[in-house]
Formats: sequence, C-alpha cells, structure tokens
Amino acid sequence: MLGLGLLVRLGRQVLAGPVADAGVLPAGYYRHLVLAALEEEDFPEALRFLKWANDPLLAQIIVFRLRLLAAQHRRQQEAVRGLLRSDLAAARREPCETLLTQEERALELLKDYEARALAHVKGGAAGP
Repeated sequence: MLGLGLLVRLGRQVLAGPVADAGVLPAGYYRHLVLAALEEEDFPEALRFLKWANDPLLAQIIVFRLRLLAAQHRRQQEAVRGLLRSDLAAARREPCETLLTQEERALELLKDYEARALAHVKGGAAGP
C-alpha cells in the first residue's frame, strides 16, 4: 500500500508540469498555482497560469501587488538619485549608477507585468 501511494505521488509530480501547461485542468487548480506563485513573488509564473484561472479578481490582486512593488522601486530609485546628486566619491558613484540602472529595469519589468495582468482584468488574454 505504501508503494502504491508513493507511485501515485511520483506520477503527479512528473505529470503536473506538462498537464498544467496544457490548460486542461480545472480553473481552481490554476488559481491555486497563481496564488502559490504570488506568495513567492514570481510574477511571470503567476501570469503564465492566470490565463487558465479565468479570474478577473485574481488579476486585479496581481495588478495591486505589482503597483505596490513599483512604488517601492520608485522610492528606492529616488533615494539613489538623491545620493548621486550629493558629493560622492568616484568609488561610491559607480555602484549607485549601477543600482539606478537596475531599478529602472525593474520598473520596466513591473510595468510589462502590469499590462499583461490588466489584459486579464479587461477580459482579454495577454501572451507570454
């Protein structure tokens, strides 16, 4: 009996990825995957399964989380810009400029994720 349970669990783990990517499972299962991805702040994964969850409220939650995260990055970006405006030594200026570039890239990604999630709120489907 123990061997059969282990075999079933192993089968689920092996088949979960390909079957989930096919979009043939119930919407509740995809909602669970979206929420699990959100818990890990894995927005690309959450958006990947959102199209099959078919849940505009869940899409709104994702948009809200993305906007909160973007606001945090904007505050950090402004703090780094403030540091760059001050008199920094050349050794300290380069890491700040690198950080500023990373913050700008993060904001671009978050904006893209938000646009994809908003497409689900409005009833459309955004591609990956």
